[in-house]
Amino acid sequence: MAGVSEIILKQENFRKSVLALQPSENTIPRKALKALSSDFEQRYSLVIDSYYREQKIHNAYAGTKHSEALVEEVERLAMKAFRTDFADVRPIAGHLAAMQVLGSLLKKGDRFLYIPMSKGGYDGYTPPFLPSLMGIEGKEIPMKGWKIDYEKLSKIRGNYRAVILGASLFLHPYDMKRVKEIFPESFILYDASHALGLLATGTFQNGFREADVIYGSTHKNFPGPQGGLIVGRRRVERAVKGNPIWNYYDNFHLSRIAALGISLEYLSKSNYGKRCLANRRALVSALIDRKVKLANMPEVSESAMFLLDYENSPEISRRLETSNILVDSVGRVGVNEITMRGLNPKQMDSVGEALSEGLRSNVTSAKKIVRQLVNSMIWP
Repeated sequence: MAGVSEIILKQENFRKSVLALQPSENTIPRKALKALSSDFEQRYSLVIDSYYREQKIHNAYAGTKHSEALVEEVERLAMKAFRTDFADVRPIAGHLAAMQVLGSLLKKGDRFLYIPMSKGGYDGYTPPFLPSLMGIEGKEIPMKGWKIDYEKLSKIRGNYRAVILGASLFLHPYDMKRVKEIFPESFILYDASHALGLLATGTFQNGFREADVIYGSTHKNFPGPQGGLIVGRRRVERAVKGNPIWNYYDNFHLSRIAALGISLEYLSKSNYGKRCLANRRALVSALIDRKVKLANMPEVSESAMFLLDYENSPEISRRLETSNILVDSVGRVGVNEITMRGLNPKQMDSVGEALSEGLRSNVTSAKKIVRQLVNSMIWP
């Protein structure tokens, strides 16, 4: 049996040989990767501003001046990137960020609206999961294809505490003003896990700041470490940030926050969002030329991901992996990682050719193209 160090080496060598097209994954700047193994990896910081034996305690730990400065600076970078009133960089996962937001703003018995799973919505908002855990009740938002049916949405009656936008299969932006006009008394929540990097670079979803809270994972479209992020409006800051410790986490992984800050600095100086969208457009065009079946034709997508339209998508995923091409088991394709690794629109024709050859089980041909593409890639 291979030892741990050998497994790590095998994983790193494997990832250097594949064309990574899974929208739930990304790579991060090498400087951010280094931050994950900095001294912060071993440290705690827990600002509690409480009392112990009648003495006030600001932080439960000593030696935290740099830790507190780190959190403050990364939250400042997040507020600047998303142009919002507050940020919380403590959630250690996108799912926990969702729990924190919902747990802070909704109470047992409250109702909310969400994108249905059949149209790409996140499984976690469906009845067996967060609603069951938190004692809240969800209702599906009516859809027209892969877009919201705003006419039907406007006819929904009843008191809904929140409207949750965002999806795991995220193809189109939303009409934020219209949603707010239909539900003026509801919290508008935006789960941006699969568009967070685009939002941070201002290249997707006009008016996303109409939402009261934007949150999500920082390791999908956003090129950061595994974790979560919350940003939003001042009016909900106290509720959302006020009481997550010991409810959703206690140690919030300072080295992860350091890496998140490096990624935010990287995005502020790059055109990552524009490059993602340009690559997606070029790749979709290349696949259409090769008669590859894509869902949501003729629009296909406005984001950095799209969907292959094959009934046997799990088998398709396995078939492509034999050609060193990684597409997830529901057929989602994302350009996050190949964009971060330096591929440009001119190279998307080769990516499309590799996918097309892999779909036809022309393994030798597909692997050859993949090898050429991988050899041209860089590390950011």
